[in-house]
Amino acid sequence: MDTADQEIYQSLVSAVDPSFEDFFRIYAESIQPREQKSRELISRMLGRPDYKVLLQKTNGVAVGISILFAPVDDTFSLLEYMAVDSKCRNSGFGRKLFLRTLPESVSPRGEPLPVLLEVDSDREPSADRETRKRRQQFYKRLGCRRVEGLAYILPMPGASSPPAMDLFVHLPSGAPAIRKPQLRHWLETIYQSVYNCQHDDPRIVEMLGPVSDPVQLGWG
Repeated sequence: MDTADQEIYQSLVSAVDPSFEDFFRIYAESIQPREQKSRELISRMLGRPDYKVLLQKTNGVAVGISILFAPVDDTFSLLEYMAVDSKCRNSGFGRKLFLRTLPESVSPRGEPLPVLLEVDSDREPSADRETRKRRQQFYKRLGCRRVEGLAYILPMPGASSPPAMDLFVHLPSGAPAIRKPQLRHWLETIYQSVYNCQHDDPRIVEMLGPVSDPVQLGWG
């Protein structure tokens, strides 16, 4: 596809929208099964005030999706999912989609807020380690930094062995560190509001144990 073609970003607020089928097709084909939510859960998310869902189109054809958890009156957002159709990858669509999604993370006064990302870790041996490295480099080029010392535990239901994950953050200020209580609040909110876990889930304590205060943000 020609990236100079006409592009639009459609907000999805209901699963009855005809574009939902294109949206869910890209989601189901792109996200690893162990990290996916059910179609029913995704449908419910579209109607929630704390979610912003975008469908990226070129010449009327769906090419990418992003799902941003943006809790109302809070201090951050979580880019829960972002994916580009397999036929359109390596053409700049992912970068455009990320940069278009960032401005959706704002305070009620319109101030840009930090955006967190759950990213597959490249620090453990795996068959797809090179793919993981490329994905991490992609986000680093866009200004995202890894939360140092945090082995992120993705609390997906039914996962007997959760995938090795890192937590990245895009800070509007570009600061090299954040405070540990702020990180704790973010993790508690994600666990409770995104994954329906308890805000005091013991995995949060486990994750935060090795993390310094202030929390350092690194490039690699």
